[in-house]
Amino acid sequence: MNEARIVRLQACLVLWFTALWASPAMALPRQEPTPDKTIDVAFFDVSDLPARIDEPRLHKTDSGFILKCAVANRSSEQLLGLSLILLVVEPSGKLRSRITWTEASELAGYSIKSIVLHPTITGDLRSTDQLFLAIDEVIGRETIWRVVGAEKALRAYSRGRHDELPAVRAVANKYDPRTQLLMRVIH
Repeated sequence: MNEARIVRLQACLVLWFTALWASPAMALPRQEPTPDKTIDVAFFDVSDLPARIDEPRLHKTDSGFILKCAVANRSSEQLLGLSLILLVVEPSGKLRSRITWTEASELAGYSIKSIVLHPTITGDLRSTDQLFLAIDEVIGRETIWRVVGAEKALRAYSRGRHDELPAVRAVANKYDPRTQLLMRVIH
């Protein structure tokens, strides 16, 4: 009998809290949702590069803009950084702005990591603007990959021409080679 009394008491408490919560007099002030200050960014993937960017979204903050995304390393070599191009295009197809910058970001071989990029966007973006992102250069521990004609290919991509595929050139990284790193560790 004691258990039945506890079950009835629990049921009464649940009903009382439900009625109290639903009561208009006790309702909490309604908070308006903050407008979403994120903008989708289209990424132009060059398959010959060792790096790929997934789900790029531009966020407006009080101090400027940040680009949140995931970067995937498709090679066995450790990556040290990226040079990027961001195009701001009007709905008519006219180029409004071109932003280029370099970000240091270490990424182990065959891995993926969420990162925050910091493009130097000056001025405001219009709600009708379209954003297009491409990697211009990938800096690895032993190799630097450079896209030949990256901006031209990205511009064609922004116009709906997906057949413009740029070439990628790879050169030895003379500034950050692994051999110098090993020599510093041994000495």
